[in-house]
Amino acid sequence: MRLLLVTKDFPPDIGGIQTYCLELGQRFAEQCESFAVVAPAIPGAEAVDREMPFEVVRIPGTRSSFAPSVLAYLPRLKARYRFDVVLGAQWQSAWAAVVGGRAFGPYAVCAAVHGREVLTMHYAGMGGAALYDRARRYTLGAVDRLFPGSNYALELVREKGIAYRSAEVVSYGCNVERFSPRGGETKRRELGLEGKKVMLSLCRLVPRKGVDTVLEALPAISKAVPEVQYLIAGDGEDRSRLERLVERLGVRPLVRFLGRVPNEEVAPLLAMSDVFVMPGREERPDVEGFGLVFLEANACETPVIGSTSGGIPDAVVDGVTGLLVPPSAPAPFAEAAIRLLKDEDLRRRLGRAGRERVLREGTWDRMVAQLSASISELLRPKVGRSAALGITSR
Repeated sequence: MRLLLVTKDFPPDIGGIQTYCLELGQRFAEQCESFAVVAPAIPGAEAVDREMPFEVVRIPGTRSSFAPSVLAYLPRLKARYRFDVVLGAQWQSAWAAVVGGRAFGPYAVCAAVHGREVLTMHYAGMGGAALYDRARRYTLGAVDRLFPGSNYALELVREKGIAYRSAEVVSYGCNVERFSPRGGETKRRELGLEGKKVMLSLCRLVPRKGVDTVLEALPAISKAVPEVQYLIAGDGEDRSRLERLVERLGVRPLVRFLGRVPNEEVAPLLAMSDVFVMPGREERPDVEGFGLVFLEANACETPVIGSTSGGIPDAVVDGVTGLLVPPSAPAPFAEAAIRLLKDEDLRRRLGRAGRERVLREGTWDRMVAQLSASISELLRPKVGRSAALGITSR
């Protein structure tokens, strides 16, 4: 196939979708007749693009103007790459391909669906929000196939009443070479945490991640597990509120804010932790569509505690790779954390089962193979824009 991956989120920016696009790009480039990524021109892009094993086309302008800018570039992109399929990493990135299809086609258009972008509203005032939502509905209803990253993400599309053509749930992957049990003990010594029972949250510090739930549970946890230490890695708008909460709860000796962690330190940090915790909650439109970090922790043989909110249950198999608790519920969270921190055999069993699951069904190679098979099906003469509505989940 000749594929164009269009995304408004790409390195040097960091985040889950940026990782998703990078990992997909590395694998599609190896198997496509023609492949390129189309992304915004942002500071630091040139240095990043030189290291990529595929071509990155940078579109001038801002992230907010990315979609119309892609539409303007579409004739040049079509002439250069002769693509027969466009994969939009978000509906906004697929919009230009849908709008330009009649003039510059034929080609198939697919769009990934992550969750939050189905709910967010922008351009309030002067009818802007209504136009934004109309463009979203039109795009998600017009693409040849949606690729939700979780069953929850698909449910959000259905909840919005969007009559999509077809959809296939394709769960996210994890780099099992990068994320492994290696390096944990060294990292623990570096941080002076020998003899401690370590809980870790690694996330953007926003309310929906549930870090405050962990803090509110910490007094009860420390009574049962006096050697507990809670590390909070990441930064964000909620940090000052969380620091005030630490003081109010009197748990300052038990908590360490690590700030933003360099990429190369993420895997050892996950590997050295006894339990990874992120009991997220829905604060619409801010929702957890999946939680890739749960897979990354499991790949390091670290058990996890998540919540029954959003797409987290797709990432965590309750009682097998980790534990699920109700969102915004400090007491049930404390009970789950105490259970894991006091039971080394249980931690090992869940951690090993987590890595086995990732190796079996949660790699980027598996994900791209599924995407490739689904897209190839679209490109067959008998399948295309006239395909009947359908949904499969693997």
